[in-house]
Amino acid sequence: MTPIVIKADKPVIYLYPEESMDISVQLNLKESKFTTVYPKFNGNNTWNVKAKPNGDILIKNKTYPYLFWEAESYISQETNEGFIINEENAEKFLEEKLDILGLNEKEKTGFITFWLPVLLKNKLSLCTFQTEKFFSKNYELNINPKPDSMIRVFLTIKKLERPINIKEQKLESVERKGFTAVEWGGSNIKKY
Repeated sequence: MTPIVIKADKPVIYLYPEESMDISVQLNLKESKFTTVYPKFNGNNTWNVKAKPNGDILIKNKTYPYLFWEAESYISQETNEGFIINEENAEKFLEEKLDILGLNEKEKTGFITFWLPVLLKNKLSLCTFQTEKFFSKNYELNINPKPDSMIRVFLTIKKLERPINIKEQKLESVERKGFTAVEWGGSNIKKY
């Protein structure tokens, strides 16, 4: 693992309870500082919301599709495994891997439209999906009541000048059942 200053770009949190309910979402960062939060926390790094089964999130009579945050972090990420992606296979790569990781069409579209331009611009990239170990060390997410299914996807991207040899990362599927919470984001690591 390599500690480096990274920017957590566009992490968004979706909530899909089985019925409308009040939910508390707390995000605790370690060795990081928030640069943007929208909508603002109600207090103590916490959003108190009413969420609906269709994914709508209500705060003070306003409806949001997700909760958004960004941060600057001095953290470690896994880079011993991953995928070497070029501009020709970038779109297919994202579609296939996000299916495995359990994102629905709306979430995949948001993820791909944000990260595909980065991969196309890089031309050649090392992509690694960070594991639960990464989240527990860096970005602790506490949701109450606790979801039945939690999907967290964080992609780190490093631009490469030439191909490298790396062990291909094995991804595990997550089954969506009951109250499901989804978070996706990533980092375009520019210094390596």
